[in-house]
Amino acid sequence: MLNINNQTTPLISLLMFCITLTFSSLSTATSIKDVDHQEVTVWSQGVRLAADIYKPKGLTADQKLPGILLVPGWGGSKENLKKNYGPHFAELGFIVLAFDYKSWGKSDGPILPSKALAHSEEAIKLDINVTHVRKVVEPFSMLADVRAALHYLGGEPQVMPNNLGIWGTSLGGGLAMIMAASDDRIKVLVDQMGPVNYVHNLREMPAEMARKIETLTARGILPPYPDASMAKNPALKGYPNWAAMKRFNPMNYVDQLNVPTLIIDAENETLFDRTQNGVLLHNSIKDRLEAKYIVYPGGHYDLYKGDNQKSAFKEASDWLVKYLK
Repeated sequence: MLNINNQTTPLISLLMFCITLTFSSLSTATSIKDVDHQEVTVWSQGVRLAADIYKPKGLTADQKLPGILLVPGWGGSKENLKKNYGPHFAELGFIVLAFDYKSWGKSDGPILPSKALAHSEEAIKLDINVTHVRKVVEPFSMLADVRAALHYLGGEPQVMPNNLGIWGTSLGGGLAMIMAASDDRIKVLVDQMGPVNYVHNLREMPAEMARKIETLTARGILPPYPDASMAKNPALKGYPNWAAMKRFNPMNYVDQLNVPTLIIDAENETLFDRTQNGVLLHNSIKDRLEAKYIVYPGGHYDLYKGDNQKSAFKEASDWLVKYLK
């Protein structure tokens, strides 16, 4: 693990390590006996999102704890966060919310009518054929889901509404960064392998191409939602809206970010250039914020398993405890 904490230490080598965690409860989800789990519905732009809330057992009605919002990555869902994240953060004395994006997991997706609807001035019930759209990767829609989930968490009776943390992984790291920069209820950010610089990441896609895609979509020549033809990388599930991705750039919010920020990266990241994402973000904030940058050996998906996952969770939990408690 390479640790840069408000320093300009060069990224020269990784220190191979063996670490023993005292969190014996991390082994399986079924070992979490002191956490309550509740399934709830979050509404985002008129669509039902499936969500999970984790709380320490035995809370009284008048007890209040800090809240943590977990933001999944590209194609991720709350199920991916159940084993190693959600209940384990709750064990540390937080109320935690995880959710599925629109059209993913157990959440509803957009509804596409098979034909134009009859005109009506008021809301009416219709019996029509529709397509239930699934697995769309659209960052602005996802950002609306993150915002709705944050509002839900802040409204939970036992949550301190102005003492919230946000943890995001992969695409969720960039979404979490935007929320941390734009909502003053958030007091701490953990960005795990978050691509935050789409100007660089999609530099090979001309802006004119993105505009053409949006023009053809607006005119009904391209389908209203991306389909399998837009899936270019077999390692990434779902159907991305590349034109929207081209306009999406979390680094536009870096000057507004003013909370302690932990950035965790994989040394051999292959989905994007970490020097132009996590390293760039750290260098942009380290002289004015509490900031810490950590690199773990392996590739993107190696941070979700084994010692990497356990150690990264320990770093994240220590960071959240420090700045929320």
